[in-house]
Amino acid sequence: MKRNRVLFVDFDYFYAQVEEVLNPSLRGKPVAVCVFSGRTEDSGAVATSNYEARRLGIKAGIPIVKAKKISNEVVLLPMRKELYKTISDRIMEYLSTVGTIEVASIDEAYVDIGEKDVEESLSMAREIKRKIFEKEKLKVSVGVATNKVFAKVACEMGKPDGLVVLDEKQEEDLRTNVKVGDIPGIGPVLEEKLKGIGVIKLSDVLEHEASLRRAVGQAKAEYLISLANGTYNDPVTPRHRKHQGRYVTLKRNTRDPEEIKPFLYRAIDETFAKAQGSLPMEIHVVAIMEDIDIVSRSRTFRHPINKEEAYKVCYDLLLTILKEDKRKVRRVGATLGKLKRVDGSLDQFFDFKID
Repeated sequence: MKRNRVLFVDFDYFYAQVEEVLNPSLRGKPVAVCVFSGRTEDSGAVATSNYEARRLGIKAGIPIVKAKKISNEVVLLPMRKELYKTISDRIMEYLSTVGTIEVASIDEAYVDIGEKDVEESLSMAREIKRKIFEKEKLKVSVGVATNKVFAKVACEMGKPDGLVVLDEKQEEDLRTNVKVGDIPGIGPVLEEKLKGIGVIKLSDVLEHEASLRRAVGQAKAEYLISLANGTYNDPVTPRHRKHQGRYVTLKRNTRDPEEIKPFLYRAIDETFAKAQGSLPMEIHVVAIMEDIDIVSRSRTFRHPINKEEAYKVCYDLLLTILKEDKRKVRRVGATLGKLKRVDGSLDQFFDFKID
C-alpha cells in the first residue's frame, strides 16, 4: 500500500568513521574523537567513538580521563569539525536530490520520499546506502516510516549500517509497545518524570493525559499524545540555519548560579557578536552537566529582544535548570534563534520588551 513516507539517515559514528576512512590503519582499533576543553591536557569529553571503543564502555559524553582509564589502547583524536562539515555537506547535497530534505544535525537528516509502498521504500533506501558508500566510503543507517519520529526510531533499531522499513503493522506495534525513553526528544530526566505518573510505554500516555500535561507541559504532552493516537504529522521542512550559539567551559563544576553567571554572560556577549546586528525572537540556555548530559531551557518572544534583555532571560532560564536538576554544571551556553535583522538607528529608540 502506497503511503507518504519519510526516510531518516544517520551517518554511523560519523566523526570516528571519517577518521577510519582517511586512516585505514585505525580500523579494528578502539577510536574516540574528542573535544578538548583546554582546562588541562586531558580535560574534555568524547564526542563520538567507534563500535570497538563502545564495546569497552568508551561512549559519547564520558570524560577523556575516564576513557584513558578504561583502556590504554584507545586512540584519542581531536575533533576536526570543518573536515566533518565538508563531508556532511556533500552527503546532504546528494540526499537533496532524492526528496525534500530536513537537515537535523551534521550527521542526521530526514528525507520526504513521497508516496511509496514498502518495497519501493526499501529499494530507495538501499540505493541511498550504496551511493553514499560509493561516494564517501561511509556506512549509514536508514529508517523509513510514515512520520519523522518513527523513521528515526526505525533507524536506531537497525544500527550500525542498518536498514529498517516499517510497515503499517509494525508502526501500530510501535504506538502500542515502544518505551517512551526510546522516543526522540525524551531524555533520561523526562523519562523518570513520566515513569512517576505511570507512563512507561507510548500507549500509556492516552490513559494519563491530564497528569501528562502537568508533568511535562502542553507542547511535549501533545507531541506524545499525537504519536500514540496516530495523528502526528510534522512535515519534513527544509531548514535554513537562523541561529547562533556559543558555549563556555567553567573553571570548575558548580551549581552556584553567581559563579556560573559571568560565563553565561560571556557566552551571550559572543553569541550576539556572531549575530552581527540581528536580534533573537528565541533564546536557549544550554547546560552541559558534570556527567556530560545536556539540559536546555528556552523562551520565545513576539518581538526581537536586545542583549540586556537576553541577560535577564538567560539567567532566569539558568535558575530554572538548577532548580529542576541537582547535578553540577560543567559548561554553559546560549543560543539565539529566529534571528531578525533590525536597523541600528531604530534600535537606538526602541527597547524591545519581553512578552
